[in-house]
Amino acid sequence: MHLKHRLRDATFAGLAAFVAVLCLSYLKSWAHFMVLSAPLGATLVLLLLLPSAPLSRPKHVIFGHLLTTSLAVAGLELMPDPVLGLATCFGLGITLMVLTDTLHPPAGANPILIYLSGAHLPPMDFILPTLAGTLFMVGFASLYHRAFTHRRYPFGPKVAPKEPARGQAASTDTRPATD
Repeated sequence: MHLKHRLRDATFAGLAAFVAVLCLSYLKSWAHFMVLSAPLGATLVLLLLLPSAPLSRPKHVIFGHLLTTSLAVAGLELMPDPVLGLATCFGLGITLMVLTDTLHPPAGANPILIYLSGAHLPPMDFILPTLAGTLFMVGFASLYHRAFTHRRYPFGPKVAPKEPARGQAASTDTRPATD
């Protein structure tokens, strides 16, 4: 990639990250719960800079985070030994994300964050912020890519050109399909 394009992309992504974190910080004071965490920050990096990666799809982001957060909340209640509980939730989270096709690497950090926080809050005090944060980030990434990269997020697979109807000549346009 040419340095000029790389500098432009890096600047836009950095400014977008600034705006997203600023919005989430204000959302915290409005909603009265924390919607930003280190795992969600890592998610934002993927959504802004690697949006076409399979693990950046909204299904992976939202359900990967919800799954691992829910496991950690259940683990806090069901497993009194924090070391065993953390290890179990972390390993089980990875297993279930793979089995449910919702693997999202930053979501793997949720059990670690929840267990290390030492907080014993009602389950929804963990789950609602995770849901709000992931929904915000997916929506933000969609707006960012539409405005600055001029592409749709989620990108999804390219659609093959349609075959001409019977009796019509095939198009001579050899340009690749765009989003």
